[in-house]
Amino acid sequence: MKTLILGLSGPSPARGHVGLEVARGLYVAVGDPDVDIIEVEAGGLDLLELIAGYDKAVVVDCIRVSEGEIGELQKLGISDLELVAKPGGKHGSEYRATVDLSRAGGIAMPREISIYAIEVGDGVDRSGNLTEILREAVPRLVAQIAEEEFGDVLSEADWY
Repeated sequence: MKTLILGLSGPSPARGHVGLEVARGLYVAVGDPDVDIIEVEAGGLDLLELIAGYDKAVVVDCIRVSEGEIGELQKLGISDLELVAKPGGKHGSEYRATVDLSRAGGIAMPREISIYAIEVGDGVDRSGNLTEILREAVPRLVAQIAEEEFGDVLSEADWY
């Protein structure tokens, strides 16, 4: 099955790198030649063009939801993007990417699209680096995705 791991980054040095670190760790841990990784800066990004032609897409990013705790792992579906579509949007949520499946037309779309994120809140220290809570969340999310999406049970030593 041709799979895409899509790591999203953003303008903030630390928050923006959470999705990339998880995607890179997952790519190394899975080690499957049928898995591609793409890293892209998100910002009103429509994922449709990137995921077209794959059987499965796993999108990894950071998220900021007013009710979330820093370091909390989130698994989202396409329908959840409506809730977290715009910075400062309804529900006090932020998400930087959308998928407009109505535009797909005759384009081959993945049968499975999974979106994972780490709640970042203001989890950046004064120097712009990830706080310890966020650094600890990265391997937890890699392990969760590896198990849920690829059936691989990992320890931190398997990839980190």
